[in-house]
Amino acid sequence: MNTETDRVDTKLVDVAKRAGCSPATVSRVLNNNPKVGLGVRERVLKAATDLGYVPNGSARALRSTRTRLVGAIIPTLDHAIYATMVNSLQKRLAERDVSIIISTSFYDIDMELEQARLLVERGAEAIVLVGSTHRPETLAMLEQRNIPYVYTYTSDATAVGAAVGFDNVKAGRMAARYLLDLGHTRLAMIAGITHDNDRAASRRNGFIEELVRSGLTKTDIPVVESAYKIEGGRAGMQALMAAERTPTAIFCGSDIIAAGAIKYCHEKGLSVPRDVSILGFDNLEIAELTTPDLTTVEVPAREMGTIAGDYLLATPAQRVHMRQRDLPLRLVVRTSTAPVAR
Repeated sequence: MNTETDRVDTKLVDVAKRAGCSPATVSRVLNNNPKVGLGVRERVLKAATDLGYVPNGSARALRSTRTRLVGAIIPTLDHAIYATMVNSLQKRLAERDVSIIISTSFYDIDMELEQARLLVERGAEAIVLVGSTHRPETLAMLEQRNIPYVYTYTSDATAVGAAVGFDNVKAGRMAARYLLDLGHTRLAMIAGITHDNDRAASRRNGFIEELVRSGLTKTDIPVVESAYKIEGGRAGMQALMAAERTPTAIFCGSDIIAAGAIKYCHEKGLSVPRDVSILGFDNLEIAELTTPDLTTVEVPAREMGTIAGDYLLATPAQRVHMRQRDLPLRLVVRTSTAPVAR
Protein backbone atom coordinates (compact mmCIF):
# COMPACT_ATOMS: atom_id res chain seq x y z
CA MET A 1 0.00 0.00 0.00
CA ASN A 2 1.38 3.43 -0.96
CA THR A 3 2.17 5.88 1.79
CA GLU A 4 1.38 9.59 1.61
CA THR A 5 5.02 10.21 0.71
CA ASP A 6 4.78 7.72 -2.15
CA ARG A 7 1.70 9.50 -3.51
CA VAL A 8 3.35 12.89 -3.31
CA ASP A 9 6.53 11.62 -4.99
CA THR A 10 4.43 10.11 -7.75
CA LYS A 11 2.73 13.44 -8.36
CA LEU A 12 6.13 15.14 -8.45
CA VAL A 13 7.18 12.68 -11.15
CA ASP A 14 3.98 13.51 -13.04
CA VAL A 15 4.87 17.20 -12.91
CA ALA A 16 8.36 16.41 -14.17
CA LYS A 17 7.00 14.40 -17.12
CA ARG A 18 4.56 17.13 -18.03
CA ALA A 19 7.25 19.81 -17.85
CA GLY A 20 9.81 17.68 -19.71
CA CYS A 21 12.47 17.72 -17.00
CA SER A 22 13.73 15.66 -14.07
CA PRO A 23 12.03 15.36 -10.67
CA ALA A 24 15.12 16.97 -9.16
CA THR A 25 14.61 20.02 -11.35
CA VAL A 26 10.97 20.21 -10.26
CA SER A 27 12.09 20.10 -6.62
CA ARG A 28 14.61 22.90 -7.22
CA VAL A 29 11.98 25.10 -8.87
CA LEU A 30 9.46 24.57 -6.07
CA ASN A 31 12.15 25.47 -3.56
CA ASN A 32 13.01 28.69 -5.46
CA ASN A 33 16.51 27.60 -6.47
CA PRO A 34 17.85 30.54 -8.57
CA LYS A 35 20.05 28.27 -10.73
CA VAL A 36 17.05 26.99 -12.74
CA GLY A 37 16.53 28.79 -16.04
CA LEU A 38 13.45 30.99 -16.53
CA GLY A 39 11.99 28.85 -19.34
CA VAL A 40 12.24 25.63 -17.35
CA ARG A 41 10.92 27.35 -14.23
CA GLU A 42 7.82 28.57 -16.07
CA ARG A 43 7.15 25.10 -17.54
CA VAL A 44 7.43 23.47 -14.13
CA LEU A 45 5.18 25.98 -12.39
CA LYS A 46 2.57 25.72 -15.12
CA ALA A 47 2.67 21.91 -14.98
CA ALA A 48 2.34 21.93 -11.19
CA THR A 49 -0.62 24.30 -11.40
CA ASP A 50 -2.33 22.29 -14.16
CA LEU A 51 -2.00 19.09 -12.14
CA GLY A 52 -3.04 20.73 -8.87
CA TYR A 53 0.23 19.63 -7.26
CA VAL A 54 0.96 20.99 -3.79
CA PRO A 55 4.17 19.51 -2.34
CA ASN A 56 4.01 17.78 1.00
CA GLY A 57 4.97 20.26 3.68
CA SER A 58 4.20 23.19 1.41
CA ALA A 59 2.46 24.90 4.27
CA ARG A 60 5.90 26.43 4.73
CA ALA A 61 4.42 29.06 2.41
CA LEU A 62 2.42 29.98 5.52
CA ARG A 63 5.67 30.21 7.50
CA SER A 64 4.85 26.77 8.83
CA THR A 65 7.52 26.84 11.50
CA ARG A 66 5.29 29.34 13.28
CA THR A 67 1.54 29.20 13.84
CA ARG A 68 0.23 27.28 10.81
CA LEU A 69 -2.93 29.35 11.20
CA VAL A 70 -5.24 30.95 8.62
CA GLY A 71 -7.95 33.51 9.37
CA ALA A 72 -11.22 33.72 7.43
CA ILE A 73 -13.57 36.69 7.70
CA ILE A 74 -17.01 36.07 6.21
CA PRO A 75 -20.15 38.25 6.29
CA THR A 76 -22.36 35.77 8.16
CA LEU A 77 -22.85 32.13 9.09
CA ASP A 78 -26.62 32.49 8.93
CA HIS A 79 -26.70 31.13 5.38
CA ALA A 80 -25.29 27.80 4.24
CA ILE A 81 -23.58 29.27 1.19
CA TYR A 82 -20.70 30.69 3.28
CA ALA A 83 -20.60 27.62 5.51
CA THR A 84 -20.11 25.41 2.45
CA MET A 85 -17.12 27.46 1.29
CA VAL A 86 -15.56 27.56 4.76
CA ASN A 87 -16.02 23.81 5.29
CA SER A 88 -14.26 23.12 2.01
CA LEU A 89 -11.46 25.54 2.85
CA GLN A 90 -10.99 24.05 6.31
CA LYS A 91 -10.89 20.52 4.94
CA ARG A 92 -8.21 21.43 2.39
CA LEU A 93 -6.02 23.22 4.94
CA ALA A 94 -6.39 20.38 7.46
CA GLU A 95 -4.76 18.03 4.96
CA ARG A 96 -1.52 19.95 5.66
CA ASP A 97 -2.17 20.43 9.38
CA VAL A 98 -3.04 24.10 8.98
CA SER A 99 -5.81 25.41 11.26
CA ILE A 100 -8.39 28.11 10.62
CA ILE A 101 -10.05 30.81 12.76
CA ILE A 102 -13.41 32.07 11.46
CA SER A 103 -14.81 35.55 12.16
CA THR A 104 -18.03 37.15 10.93
CA SER A 105 -18.27 40.81 9.93
CA PHE A 106 -22.05 41.14 9.44
CA TYR A 107 -21.34 42.96 6.14
CA ASP A 108 -19.56 45.75 8.04
CA ILE A 109 -16.15 46.60 6.54
CA ASP A 110 -15.16 48.63 9.61
CA MET A 111 -15.78 45.58 11.80
CA GLU A 112 -13.87 43.50 9.26
CA LEU A 113 -10.82 45.75 9.71
CA GLU A 114 -10.83 45.18 13.47
CA GLN A 115 -11.25 41.44 13.00
CA ALA A 116 -8.34 41.34 10.57
CA ARG A 117 -6.15 43.10 13.13
CA LEU A 118 -7.17 40.63 15.83
CA LEU A 119 -6.49 37.65 13.57
CA VAL A 120 -3.04 38.95 12.70
CA GLU A 121 -2.29 39.57 16.38
CA ARG A 122 -3.31 35.97 17.11
CA GLY A 123 -0.76 34.77 14.58
CA ALA A 124 -2.82 34.25 11.41
CA GLU A 125 -0.33 33.96 8.57
CA ALA A 126 -2.88 34.35 5.77
CA ILE A 127 -6.38 35.83 5.51
CA VAL A 128 -9.40 34.77 3.45
CA LEU A 129 -11.89 37.53 2.64
CA VAL A 130 -15.25 37.68 0.87
CA GLY A 131 -15.65 40.06 -2.07
CA SER A 132 -13.44 42.91 -3.22
CA THR A 133 -14.83 45.83 -1.16
CA HIS A 134 -12.73 46.38 1.95
CA ARG A 135 -11.29 49.26 3.93
CA PRO A 136 -8.00 50.38 2.33
CA GLU A 137 -6.46 50.11 5.80
CA THR A 138 -7.30 46.39 5.89
CA LEU A 139 -5.38 45.61 2.72
CA ALA A 140 -2.55 48.00 3.60
CA MET A 141 -2.05 46.25 6.95
CA LEU A 142 -1.89 42.82 5.32
CA GLU A 143 0.43 43.95 2.55
CA GLN A 144 2.77 45.84 4.88
CA ARG A 145 3.12 42.74 7.05
CA ASN A 146 3.55 40.51 4.01
CA ILE A 147 0.49 38.43 4.91
CA PRO A 148 -1.05 36.67 1.89
CA TYR A 149 -4.75 37.23 1.35
CA VAL A 150 -7.29 35.82 -1.06
CA TYR A 151 -10.71 37.10 -2.05
CA THR A 152 -13.60 34.68 -2.54
CA TYR A 153 -16.99 35.16 -4.27
CA THR A 154 -15.30 37.44 -6.80
CA SER A 155 -12.73 36.96 -9.54
CA ASP A 156 -11.31 40.50 -9.20
CA ALA A 157 -7.79 40.20 -7.77
CA THR A 158 -5.65 43.10 -6.55
CA ALA A 159 -2.06 43.78 -7.58
CA VAL A 160 -0.97 41.80 -4.51
CA GLY A 161 -3.86 39.62 -3.35
CA ALA A 162 -5.50 36.71 -5.13
CA ALA A 163 -9.15 36.09 -6.06
CA VAL A 164 -10.95 32.76 -6.31
CA GLY A 165 -14.56 33.14 -7.31
CA PHE A 166 -16.79 34.16 -10.18
CA ASP A 167 -17.89 37.16 -12.21
CA ASN A 168 -20.91 38.67 -10.45
CA VAL A 169 -21.76 40.92 -13.40
CA LYS A 170 -21.87 37.84 -15.60
CA ALA A 171 -24.15 36.17 -13.03
CA GLY A 172 -26.64 39.04 -13.29
CA ARG A 173 -26.50 38.91 -17.07
CA MET A 174 -27.08 35.16 -17.02
CA ALA A 175 -30.23 35.63 -14.93
CA ALA A 176 -31.54 38.38 -17.21
CA ARG A 177 -30.85 36.42 -20.39
CA TYR A 178 -32.64 33.35 -19.07
CA LEU A 179 -35.78 35.32 -18.21
CA LEU A 180 -35.67 37.20 -21.52
CA ASP A 181 -35.41 33.92 -23.40
CA LEU A 182 -38.61 32.81 -21.65
CA GLY A 183 -40.31 35.79 -23.29
CA HIS A 184 -40.53 38.08 -20.26
CA THR A 185 -40.27 41.83 -20.86
CA ARG A 186 -41.69 43.12 -17.57
CA LEU A 187 -38.83 42.26 -15.24
CA ALA A 188 -37.71 43.37 -11.80
CA MET A 189 -35.12 42.51 -9.18
CA ILE A 190 -34.99 42.16 -5.42
CA ALA A 191 -31.28 42.70 -4.85
CA GLY A 192 -29.27 42.27 -1.70
CA ILE A 193 -28.16 45.41 0.16
CA THR A 194 -25.59 46.90 -2.23
CA HIS A 195 -23.86 49.32 0.18
CA ASP A 196 -20.29 48.06 0.72
CA ASN A 197 -21.27 44.82 -1.05
CA ASP A 198 -19.59 44.55 -4.45
CA ARG A 199 -21.19 41.16 -5.12
CA ALA A 200 -24.78 42.37 -4.73
CA ALA A 201 -24.08 45.58 -6.65
CA SER A 202 -22.38 43.75 -9.52
CA ARG A 203 -25.20 41.22 -9.88
CA ARG A 204 -27.71 44.07 -9.97
CA ASN A 205 -25.63 45.94 -12.54
CA GLY A 206 -25.22 42.90 -14.76
CA PHE A 207 -28.95 42.19 -14.65
CA ILE A 208 -29.85 45.74 -15.67
CA GLU A 209 -27.12 45.95 -18.33
CA GLU A 210 -28.35 42.82 -20.09
CA LEU A 211 -31.95 44.01 -20.08
CA VAL A 212 -30.99 47.45 -21.43
CA ARG A 213 -28.83 45.84 -24.08
CA SER A 214 -31.89 43.84 -25.13
CA GLY A 215 -33.95 46.99 -25.65
CA LEU A 216 -35.58 47.63 -22.28
CA THR A 217 -35.44 51.07 -20.68
CA LYS A 218 -33.59 51.30 -17.38
CA THR A 219 -36.42 53.28 -15.79
CA ASP A 220 -38.79 50.40 -16.58
CA ILE A 221 -36.71 47.90 -14.55
CA PRO A 222 -37.72 48.29 -10.89
CA VAL A 223 -35.12 47.23 -8.33
CA VAL A 224 -35.64 47.04 -4.58
CA GLU A 225 -33.06 45.96 -2.01
CA SER A 226 -33.46 43.52 0.85
CA ALA A 227 -31.34 42.01 3.57
CA TYR A 228 -30.78 38.31 3.03
CA LYS A 229 -33.84 37.36 5.05
CA ILE A 230 -37.15 35.71 4.17
CA GLU A 231 -39.13 38.65 5.55
CA GLY A 232 -37.03 41.01 3.46
CA GLY A 233 -37.88 39.05 0.33
CA ARG A 234 -41.54 39.11 1.25
CA ALA A 235 -41.47 42.89 1.74
CA GLY A 236 -39.58 43.40 -1.52
CA MET A 237 -42.13 41.33 -3.41
CA GLN A 238 -44.96 43.29 -1.84
CA ALA A 239 -43.42 46.56 -3.02
CA LEU A 240 -42.94 45.30 -6.58
CA MET A 241 -46.44 43.89 -6.88
CA ALA A 242 -47.98 47.13 -5.60
CA ALA A 243 -46.78 48.97 -8.70
CA GLU A 244 -49.20 49.91 -11.47
CA ARG A 245 -47.23 47.80 -13.96
CA THR A 246 -46.45 44.55 -12.16
CA PRO A 247 -43.55 42.36 -13.31
CA THR A 248 -44.02 38.89 -14.78
CA ALA A 249 -40.53 37.74 -13.73
CA ILE A 250 -38.32 38.64 -10.79
CA PHE A 251 -34.64 37.91 -10.15
CA CYS A 252 -33.79 37.64 -6.44
CA GLY A 253 -30.28 38.27 -5.13
CA SER A 254 -30.37 35.11 -3.00
CA ASP A 255 -32.48 31.99 -2.53
CA ILE A 256 -33.44 33.30 0.93
CA ILE A 257 -34.91 36.44 -0.62
CA ALA A 258 -36.64 34.31 -3.28
CA ALA A 259 -38.23 32.13 -0.59
CA GLY A 260 -39.71 35.26 0.97
CA ALA A 261 -41.00 36.40 -2.42
CA ILE A 262 -42.71 33.05 -2.97
CA LYS A 263 -44.20 33.25 0.52
CA TYR A 264 -45.80 36.58 -0.36
CA CYS A 265 -47.28 35.10 -3.55
CA HIS A 266 -48.88 32.25 -1.58
CA GLU A 267 -50.38 34.74 0.89
CA LYS A 268 -51.89 36.83 -1.91
CA GLY A 269 -53.13 33.97 -4.08
CA LEU A 270 -50.58 34.58 -6.85
CA SER A 271 -49.49 31.52 -8.79
CA VAL A 272 -45.77 30.90 -9.26
CA PRO A 273 -44.85 30.68 -12.11
CA ARG A 274 -48.18 31.26 -13.93
CA ASP A 275 -48.63 34.81 -12.61
CA VAL A 276 -44.97 35.57 -11.92
CA SER A 277 -41.71 33.67 -12.41
CA ILE A 278 -39.18 33.83 -9.59
CA LEU A 279 -35.44 33.15 -10.01
CA GLY A 280 -33.05 32.81 -7.07
CA PHE A 281 -29.29 32.85 -6.57
CA ASP A 282 -26.95 30.47 -4.68
CA ASN A 283 -28.69 27.05 -4.98
CA LEU A 284 -29.04 26.55 -1.24
CA GLU A 285 -30.95 23.59 0.17
CA ILE A 286 -34.00 25.83 0.62
CA ALA A 287 -34.29 26.02 -3.18
CA GLU A 288 -35.74 22.50 -3.18
CA LEU A 289 -37.98 23.14 -0.16
CA THR A 290 -40.03 25.98 -1.62
CA THR A 291 -43.30 25.34 -3.47
CA PRO A 292 -42.68 25.32 -6.35
CA ASP A 293 -39.02 24.30 -6.40
CA LEU A 294 -36.83 27.29 -7.06
CA THR A 295 -34.96 27.92 -10.30
CA THR A 296 -31.63 29.44 -9.29
CA VAL A 297 -28.05 30.27 -10.27
CA GLU A 298 -25.65 27.87 -8.56
CA VAL A 299 -22.56 29.34 -6.93
CA PRO A 300 -19.39 27.14 -6.89
CA ALA A 301 -18.96 27.52 -3.11
CA ARG A 302 -17.25 24.18 -2.50
CA GLU A 303 -14.75 24.70 -5.32
CA MET A 304 -13.95 28.20 -4.06
CA GLY A 305 -12.97 26.89 -0.66
CA THR A 306 -10.78 24.13 -2.03
CA ILE A 307 -8.98 26.32 -4.55
CA ALA A 308 -8.48 29.13 -2.04
CA GLY A 309 -6.88 26.53 0.24
CA ASP A 310 -4.66 25.35 -2.61
CA TYR A 311 -3.47 28.92 -3.14
CA LEU A 312 -2.59 29.42 0.53
CA LEU A 313 -0.76 26.09 0.72
CA ALA A 314 1.26 26.71 -2.42
CA THR A 315 4.78 28.10 -2.52
CA PRO A 316 5.22 31.79 -3.39
CA ALA A 317 6.52 30.76 -6.81
CA GLN A 318 3.43 28.66 -7.50
CA ARG A 319 1.09 31.40 -6.38
CA VAL A 320 2.17 33.56 -9.29
CA HIS A 321 0.17 31.24 -11.55
CA MET A 322 -2.77 30.86 -9.15
CA ARG A 323 -3.69 34.46 -8.39
CA GLN A 324 -6.96 34.64 -10.28
CA ARG A 325 -9.60 31.97 -10.82
CA ASP A 326 -12.90 32.73 -12.53
CA LEU A 327 -15.10 29.71 -11.81
CA PRO A 328 -18.16 28.86 -13.92
CA LEU A 329 -21.73 29.41 -12.76
CA ARG A 330 -24.58 27.01 -13.50
CA LEU A 331 -28.26 27.72 -14.03
CA VAL A 332 -30.39 25.15 -12.21
CA VAL A 333 -33.85 25.15 -13.81
CA ARG A 334 -36.74 24.01 -11.63
CA THR A 335 -40.44 24.88 -11.61
CA SER A 336 -40.57 28.45 -10.25
CA THR A 337 -39.99 29.88 -13.73
CA ALA A 338 -41.90 29.42 -16.98
CA PRO A 339 -42.45 31.13 -20.34
CA VAL A 340 -44.47 34.33 -20.08
CA ALA A 341 -48.23 33.80 -20.30
CA ARG A 342 -49.57 35.14 -23.59
